Amino acid sequence: MKILAAIAIVVLVSAFQPTVAKENYKEPGVKADTKEAYAVVADNVRQEMEEGGRYEYVNQAERKTIDRKLTEMTTLFEQAGSVAAMKEDQKIALFNAQETVNSILTRRDRDRVICKKQAPVGSHIPVTSCHTYGQEEDARRDTRKKLNDWQQTPCVGGGLCGSGG
Repeated sequence: MKILAAIAIVVLVSAFQPTVAKENYKEPGVKADTKEAYAVVADNVRQEMEEGGRYEYVNQAERKTIDRKLTEMTTLFEQAGSVAAMKEDQKIALFNAQETVNSILTRRDRDRVICKKQAPVGSHIPVTSCHTYGQEEDARRDTRKKLNDWQQTPCVGGGLCGSGG
């Protein structure tokens, strides 16, 4: 009975660790309130959407949306020069475009941590596991590749499919 209580305490303590770590995490802010500062940020976002970048998992439809919204923001900065010089309706349009881009990039950020609490097969005790969105997408891509490889390799002579025999 004492062993079960000790295991339960360890599980409870480990279950709360991701929450505590997230509370102390702060994303550095980016201040792009002038045309020049914004141009640097927009170029950085476009570079990070390339293969190997932080936002490489953005799909084609999302990429088109981001490019369109970045272009809209560029036009607003070209018209006014800075956020301070923008009219109220321009500021609203800038904010809405920025929110659209941020929502897509946040969802597709390879460094975003995802935690799940599940009971492993053969157990009733849930375990919290955490991984990044990038790790999840890489695993998904590897699984699809392996399944495609297996479909390409015919099963001949009673051997295992996909093992070359």
